[in-house]
Amino acid sequence: MEKQPRDVRRDGALVLLGFAGLVALRVLVPPDSVTGVAEVFRGALFGGSVSVMAAGVFRVPDEQAFRLTAAVAAGFALGTLEFLL
Repeated sequence: MEKQPRDVRRDGALVLLGFAGLVALRVLVPPDSVTGVAEVFRGALFGGSVSVMAAGVFRVPDEQAFRLTAAVAAGFALGTLEFLL
């Protein structure tokens, strides 16, 4: 990963956005849901939130952060499908 210069507002906003996603995950999708759609959504939201926070912490460029978020969210969503099958 290549780093860019520290931008406190951008990096802080990414970390807060990721944290807000984790809070939304806790509030919107109950952890004891048994439906497949909710679990896939939960996995994608968790993976996306964690990768957005990581993009802010590791100062990755915007395009790389977008690709990282999409890839990790898809990976977590597919991982939850494995547990459902």
